[in-house]
Amino acid sequence: MGGVGAILSLVGLGFIGFILKLVAVKQISDATGNKEIFNKYLWAAILNIIAGIVLFGSFFMPLLTGDLALGLGALGLGLIVAVILMIIGVIFMKQSYDMIAEETGVGTFKTAALLYIIGAVLMIILIGALLILIAAILEIVAFFSLPDEVPGRAQPA
Repeated sequence: MGGVGAILSLVGLGFIGFILKLVAVKQISDATGNKEIFNKYLWAAILNIIAGIVLFGSFFMPLLTGDLALGLGALGLGLIVAVILMIIGVIFMKQSYDMIAEETGVGTFKTAALLYIIGAVLMIILIGALLILIAAILEIVAFFSLPDEVPGRAQPA
């Protein structure tokens, strides 16, 4: 489910992909018995949704204020706030993905999360977008590389 969600997010069906990844991380959290995996991912999701709303709203500020200088200042402030929220959200996602990697043995989650963080920080100079694209591809690989059973845990009969 997470792999399909990651693919949908990559091809432009972000909301559906987001929901599928959220459900997949919840299932991983339940399967491993580590509730913190889902809690960290949920915080990441909430912060990134807020960042998206701030970013979207800040683009309308020059139109809503009527004063170009004030509107551009509000736009700049909105962009800074959105980037900060996004970076904090990605840090939570990295923590969640690091725990998934430790619990499942799929190290690709750690690599994808690290690229997401570096990409989020480097979005200012646009090279970050390329790193985020690579991270999204690795995220797909990571979800499809998950084992059917959590290593070291017996499944109930």
